[in-house]
Amino acid sequence: VNFAKLQELDSHEGVVKAFIICTETLLARASDPRFPLTCQFIDLSNVRIASGFRVDILKQVYGAFEPNYPETLSKMVMYPVSKMVASTASMMLNFVNENTRKKFIITDNLEKVCQELGWDKKEVDECGGITQFMHRHEK
Repeated sequence: VNFAKLQELDSHEGVVKAFIICTETLLARASDPRFPLTCQFIDLSNVRIASGFRVDILKQVYGAFEPNYPETLSKMVMYPVSKMVASTASMMLNFVNENTRKKFIITDNLEKVCQELGWDKKEVDECGGITQFMHRHEK
C-alpha cells in the first residue's frame, strides 16, 4: 500500500475503501480460500511526518477490518518509520486488540522488512529501493 498516494484521497472513507479493495484483491489470490491470510506492506516512503500520525483514519480502517476480516492479517509491515515515530505509533495503537497489535512491524530497518516479507535485500537494493522493487513486482 502506497501511503503517500492514500494521503491524496479526499476523505477517510476513501482510505478505508482503498484498504478494503487491496485486502479483497489479496484474499482472492489466497491458496486456500477457507483460511485466507494477507501480509500487507505499508510503504511510508515520501510520507511527510508533518502530516501527523492519523489515529482517526487508523481507527476507521480498523473499525472496518476487525468485524469483517477477523484473523486474515498475518502481518503488517510499515516502513520506513523512525524509532521515535515507531514508539509513538505503538503507544497510539492501544485501541487495537493485542493479538492484532502483535502482527504489526513498524521499522526503519530494511533488512528486517526483507526478513519479515521473505524478500531478497540484494534485489531490493538492485532495484534502487523499496518503491522501485514494489513496482517491479506489481501484478
